[in-house]
Amino acid sequence: MKYGKDFFDTYIERRGTRSIKWDGCNAKFGVDEGVEMLPMWIADMDFKAPDEVVEAVAERAAHGVYGYIINRPDSFPASIARWICCRYHWQAKEEWILFTPGVIPGFNISYQTFTQPGDGIIVQTPIYYPFMDGIRNNGRKMVVNQLVETDGYYTMNFEELEQLVKDPNNKILIMANPHNPTGRCWTAEELTRLGELCADNGVLLICDEIHADIIMEGAQHCSMGTLSKKILQNTIFHYAPSKTFNLAGLQTAYVVIPNDDIRAKFEAGLTANRIFNMNWFGQVALETAYDRCGDYVEGMCRYVSANMDYMVAYIQKNLPMLKVRKSEGTYMVWVDFRGTGMTTEEIEHFIAHKAHIGVDMGTWFGPGGEGWLRFNLACPRSLVEKAMAMLTRALYSKL
Repeated sequence: MKYGKDFFDTYIERRGTRSIKWDGCNAKFGVDEGVEMLPMWIADMDFKAPDEVVEAVAERAAHGVYGYIINRPDSFPASIARWICCRYHWQAKEEWILFTPGVIPGFNISYQTFTQPGDGIIVQTPIYYPFMDGIRNNGRKMVVNQLVETDGYYTMNFEELEQLVKDPNNKILIMANPHNPTGRCWTAEELTRLGELCADNGVLLICDEIHADIIMEGAQHCSMGTLSKKILQNTIFHYAPSKTFNLAGLQTAYVVIPNDDIRAKFEAGLTANRIFNMNWFGQVALETAYDRCGDYVEGMCRYVSANMDYMVAYIQKNLPMLKVRKSEGTYMVWVDFRGTGMTTEEIEHFIAHKAHIGVDMGTWFGPGGEGWLRFNLACPRSLVEKAMAMLTRALYSKL
């Protein structure tokens, strides 16, 4: 098997490559550069991209001229539409697809286009923190609909949400499916209830499905695009191959907007910011990945699922003061450190300065993240084992 365990077991040295995850780790967490930290934070993988993508990008690089590129070649939306049909089980028309340089820039275009300063944008915390950064940076009001946590399992607070969507000052709701950082794959029933609440109350739904390919064994992803026409016409879908194939540095993302009026306004927002040109290498990487590398996805998901099984079993056996559930989607795990007896501030200092592991801090994800840490397990098993050993030594020396 080409993309089996041996492929993903391979350690690739990333230090000295200008990697934010590795070369920027110590500075991010305020740890002396002489300390060797183990980065398990920012959501990119330590796996090599598919061989087919590497070869296609190298061939493009060999041309030697890297000028402006056609914004929307016919092959770009065609590859995307096929992928969505095959993987997410709904029909996205090619004319619904628009390029964005990233999911977060796309979110910011929506904030600027469909809201005014001071308008409310609903977020379901704990949630991926750049969503909230964009709300603040654009002078909009963040309205929190905190998820309900029971033994590490998260559900939506629909009773509160029903009140929030009825407030005419709240214009947008942001959701992540699968959810980041909790790893939930929302059910069709949950998605339908949320989608209908938004559509019936004039709240535009912005749905981040960037992790939709990364589903763990035994779980299932339900795309918002598979639901009713009413919901489809009130939703902006955000996707990218960046998480699935480790292409984040190539900045090739896209939106799918079925509603003609919403799409025209969004495209005007892109134009206002002069966002036209795709990344020279990103285009060929996306098309190659989507057209030829489905087996890579299956292999990667199996490998990450096994990493999660290992980490969950290890914690249950050796670190009973911690609580963790296997994620249903994404390659992150969300770990509850509240049983250590440390305060949130102490937990976040401990993990970086005592355990020397770089992770995403729970407080970054907003209300409900206190006392939790997010670990990225898209890495060779040897690094997961090393992290567990480092964490065990640090915890027992402290406790």
